Amino acid sequence: MKYTKLNKNWNVAQSETEPEISVEEIGLGFRFHLNHLQFPHIDEGDKGILKFQEVYAYNLEPINQEEYEQGKFRFKNEELPWGKFYELPNSSWRKDFSADKVVVNNSLKATKLKHFIFFLPNHIFECIAGEYRFQFECVAAEKLEERYPKGYFNHYLALFAVHFDQLNIGSYKVYTNLYIQLEGKKEFELLKEEIKTIKANKDVDAYVKIANYSELPNFGRKQLDEMIKVIETYDTGSKYA
Repeated sequence: MKYTKLNKNWNVAQSETEPEISVEEIGLGFRFHLNHLQFPHIDEGDKGILKFQEVYAYNLEPINQEEYEQGKFRFKNEELPWGKFYELPNSSWRKDFSADKVVVNNSLKATKLKHFIFFLPNHIFECIAGEYRFQFECVAAEKLEERYPKGYFNHYLALFAVHFDQLNIGSYKVYTNLYIQLEGKKEFELLKEEIKTIKANKDVDAYVKIANYSELPNFGRKQLDEMIKVIETYDTGSKYA
């Protein structure tokens, strides 16, 4: 069985509470508590939400890991390992999707859709949809938005995640040069001023969370400190800026 693991830097909490499913006009939301013991950028009580668009149907089946490994599901653990969020690119969902499914939009059945499956401690969630998006929900992000409404550093981190996946000083220097070319020297100076305020307010650790929200895996305080140092010491008067 072919599968693609989709959750890089998050997973469901092992002490699962009942997930929240909300069917909306544009799709479906699946909200759940995140595992704060596995990932340092996640705090206890933080939630995540999977947002699915163009949803044909979904199913939430009560089943735990032991039952799954005993073969009490149509997929086998040897084919599809327990415990992650996957897309199944060669799924035969049209033939074998659960008869207990909840149909959201039957008119989408004949369209080209994707099969997503998410293993929770006591459930397996499946969704047949056109696409998905994961979003962190936490108090820290809301507080930072209130404290730094211009969001220069947030924007800097998000752009880095789009263009780079190597976490090293060389990448930070190349990206900072690109950032100045894209956003201009004036905004770069505003970014540096915002970082001064962030450090004065002792909010640097919170931006480790923001970096991980942009799906930069293995991005910790060490990487953030190196990035900030590159920004603070970057010479905008050089021929490369």
